[in-house]
Amino acid sequence: MKKIININLASRLIPIEDSAYEILRQYLESLKRYFAREDGADEIVSDIESRIAELFQDILKKGAHCITDEDVQAIKASMGTPEQFEETAADTNQTAGQEQPASAYPRPRKRLYRDPDNKVLGGVCSGLGAYLNVDPVVFRIIFALLAIGGFGTGILVYFILWIATPEANTAAEKLQMRGERVDLNNIKATVQDEINALKGQFKNVGDDVRNFSQGRGRQVGDDIERIFRNFFTGLGKVLLFVTKGFFYFLAVVILFSLIVAGIAMAASSAVLFPLKSLVLATPMQNFLFWPAIIFLLGIPVVALVVFIIRKLTGVKQTSRYVGYTLSLLWVIGLMCGIGLAISVGKDFRTNYRDEGIFTLQQPSHGKLIVKKADDMVEIEDVELFDGRLRVTDDTTIIDNIWVDIERSETDSFQVEISRRSSGRTVSQARNLAREIEVRLSQQDSVLYLPAGISIPRHSRFRGQRVIITIKVPVGKNLDIDDEAFHRYNFRRGRHGDWWDGWDDWDHGRNGSMQLRMTPDGLDDLNEDKRDDTRETPIEDSLQDHYRYKGNEEKKQDTPAPAPEDSKPVTHTSHTATAQLDIPEVESASMILYSVYNMLK
Repeated sequence: MKKIININLASRLIPIEDSAYEILRQYLESLKRYFAREDGADEIVSDIESRIAELFQDILKKGAHCITDEDVQAIKASMGTPEQFEETAADTNQTAGQEQPASAYPRPRKRLYRDPDNKVLGGVCSGLGAYLNVDPVVFRIIFALLAIGGFGTGILVYFILWIATPEANTAAEKLQMRGERVDLNNIKATVQDEINALKGQFKNVGDDVRNFSQGRGRQVGDDIERIFRNFFTGLGKVLLFVTKGFFYFLAVVILFSLIVAGIAMAASSAVLFPLKSLVLATPMQNFLFWPAIIFLLGIPVVALVVFIIRKLTGVKQTSRYVGYTLSLLWVIGLMCGIGLAISVGKDFRTNYRDEGIFTLQQPSHGKLIVKKADDMVEIEDVELFDGRLRVTDDTTIIDNIWVDIERSETDSFQVEISRRSSGRTVSQARNLAREIEVRLSQQDSVLYLPAGISIPRHSRFRGQRVIITIKVPVGKNLDIDDEAFHRYNFRRGRHGDWWDGWDDWDHGRNGSMQLRMTPDGLDDLNEDKRDDTRETPIEDSLQDHYRYKGNEEKKQDTPAPAPEDSKPVTHTSHTATAQLDIPEVESASMILYSVYNMLK
């Protein structure tokens, strides 16, 4: 078994047999001796080593564990040896057209590189020209046209190719770029061409210096200045044209969008007017509404139209009074909008809640089922937000019901109802809360929740909402119908977090939610029936095992059981509570979350 060693060849780590390494070492030594008399000998040998290292890497990528004697011999045959080239040179002097020895490796296919020798900017166009045998000027013209007429597409494509395409730095890479055979003679010729070109550049520099010394420096300087001035002037005009075109296009798009939005608002005004009358209460609020809408949103549209007309007609400037007038009207609209927001915000500064108890008939088998009641009301007027807001001649129905699930301190199910509202004053909030109409019903073991809460048509929306608290005894079950779960805002305990996002018990669930109350909180009986294919469990499941630790809030007396009857039974007793019992932050968050649900 041959010994395998690791060598560093052209900054690449190559595993190779010791005998193969000896062959490679002798081959490289012969190349150094052969090219020692040539210009750029070190660079020629360095490029040859880089090419050999690339071929070794290709062999290893195909599955070979190391480089063998046969691999080195094949590469020698492909690259050629000094002896072969000396014989070929002698034969060439005697017989023209003598071909080189056949190679064990096929002629390499072309590869796309950036050409650093003929580049103007990044060498992309010259590299494409070498790869496709096309004059690079053709590609430069194409990219320039795309940059001007394609809204910057040519610039984007050019920079993508610049980043993605490697630069041909070595002689072997330059040969591959042109599709030429990568052997010793071609590498030598490429390196020497680069050296000769460099010598020519130095010679040209010397000639230029001599010309300067002979009095032509001023003329050359003027020529260079003229070239750069023309170049940058043309480039500036192109960039200015592209920039102006982009902003004109953007202005047209914005104008079109605003016009479409205005048409949509005008078409839907019959639907939006009920929302306005549902929120705005005072004549001052109604007075501020229209200037805020018309001036704040309309003036930018008018200003944009004037700007586009000026540019299209070539008018350099318009009357300054037009600008002053539009600016003044927009500021008036802004002030009206701020005043309207402050006035409406004051209508939500106090809170009130009205507590009640729903007399619940204890369900059989220790399980209470929660479902959404059938909506028996047919709305013939306005229905918005997927039915979450409905307006009739005398009633407004809002889908703003929250359901809290807590642990009961007794052995019976309990249902509490809390009507809550905000207002400008305590008395206003109290009246609005007591005007809320919510009807629960029970049929055997099924508790039906209403489709929404009803408030009088003349009342304004001030965050009216109902919180239904279902208290479940330890050891008993609560089933929540799938439609009910998606309809109402369920929370884990009073003032707890609502189920949403990753913390949502509905994730991956099919059908209803089945819960059991334990001394530690709620257990999800459907946890093993989920379709959740998530690899990492959600944070709540890791920490709390899908349980809510029952809080120790105020205890309620066990309500008297309702008479056994198959008809829905509803009974409430009200207790007024000061508004300070409800944190203002919670009230604001519930109102905003309700508005979010309707808009969603």
